[in-house]
Amino acid sequence: MIKVRKKWIVLAIVVLIAAGLAVAYDRKGTDQAEPVPVADDAKLVETETAKSDQLSRYSELSGTLSPGEEAPISFEASGRITEMYYKEGDQVAAGEIMAQMVATEYSLQLAQSEAAMEKSRVAYQKAGDDFNRMEELYRQGVLSKNDYEIARDRLTVAEKDYLLAQESYSLVNEGKNQLRAPTGGTVIAKLSSVGQIVDTGTPVYRIGQVNQLKVILPVPDTEISTWEKGDAVTLLLHNHSKNGRVTRILPTTNQGTGTIGVEVAVDNSGRDWFPGQVVRVRRAMETMEGIFVPVQAVLSYGEEKPHVFIASGDKVVKTTVATGQLIGDRLEILSGLKPGDQVVVRGAEKLFDGSVIKQAGVGQ
Repeated sequence: MIKVRKKWIVLAIVVLIAAGLAVAYDRKGTDQAEPVPVADDAKLVETETAKSDQLSRYSELSGTLSPGEEAPISFEASGRITEMYYKEGDQVAAGEIMAQMVATEYSLQLAQSEAAMEKSRVAYQKAGDDFNRMEELYRQGVLSKNDYEIARDRLTVAEKDYLLAQESYSLVNEGKNQLRAPTGGTVIAKLSSVGQIVDTGTPVYRIGQVNQLKVILPVPDTEISTWEKGDAVTLLLHNHSKNGRVTRILPTTNQGTGTIGVEVAVDNSGRDWFPGQVVRVRRAMETMEGIFVPVQAVLSYGEEKPHVFIASGDKVVKTTVATGQLIGDRLEILSGLKPGDQVVVRGAEKLFDGSVIKQAGVGQ
C-alpha cells in the first residue's frame, strides 16, 4: 500500500515539472517575438559649405548730428526783449528782423540823436519858410537874384542835414533795438523769451544750415592713421542710411578719452534728418579674402585647440583649425578647411569625433 502511494507522489512531481517547463518554454517564445527598441543616437545639425569669400572689416563709431554751419546771434545793446518773431525750425532770410527790444544802455545816445534830428528839422523848416518869402520878393522884383540863390542853397543844405539826422537816429534806434539775421538759414534754437532782460552779446537765437549736416566722430588714436580727408563713410539712422565724407581731422587729442575728432559731412537736402539725432558711422577699414565661417561653428574648450566638425556622410570628423580675424559674426579660418567642406554651423557643441548626425531638412 505504501509503495503504491510513493509511486503516485513521484508521478505527480514529474507532471508538475513538465508543466513548469512547458510554461517556461512558452514565455521564452513570447519574449523572442516582441521587437527590441534600438536608441537613435543621430544628432540633428545644420551645415554650411566652406568657400573662399571677401569680407570687409569695418570701423563703426557713433556721434551726434549738428548743422553744417551755425552761429548765435545777439543784440548790440542790453535791454528788455519786447518781440520775438521766430521759433525753432523756422526759415529766415538774411536781413530779416527776428526780435526787438527796449534798450537801456544806449538811452542817452538815442536821446542825443533824437535831439539832433529835431534841431535839424526845425532848421529845415525855417530855411523853407525863408526861401518861400525870398522867392515871393524875387518875383516882385524887390530881391536880387543873388539873394534868392543864397536862400535856395540854404534850403538845400538844411534838407540834407535833416535827412542825415533822420538816418543817424534810425541807425541808433533800430541798430540797437532790432535783431536782424546776419545770414539766411534755419532757426536751430530759440535761446531767450519776450520780457527777458539780456546783456550785450547774450545769444537770443542760433541759426544754421541744415541742408548739410555734420558729425564729429571720436576716433581712437591707435586708428587715426588710417583715416584721411575725403574718405567715404556710411551714416546709419534707424532703418535709413546716407553716404558721407570725411571733411576734417581735428588737430588735437581729447585728453579725457584719448580720441581724436574726425568731422564727417552728409547731404541733407531732403531735410529728413535733424540736428541732435545720434547716428552710427561705418567705414571700411580693409577687405580680406579667405574662408570665413560663423563664429559658433568653431569650438575650443580649455586648452584645447580650436576645431570644427566636418560632415562626412552621416558622421562628423573633428578637425583642428587655425583662426584669424573676427569680422562681424564670421571668423577667418587660416588653415584646416578647404572649399567644399561641409562645416557644422549649428549643433556642433553636442558632437564628438565620429558622432552620427542627421542634417536639418534632410529626410524630414
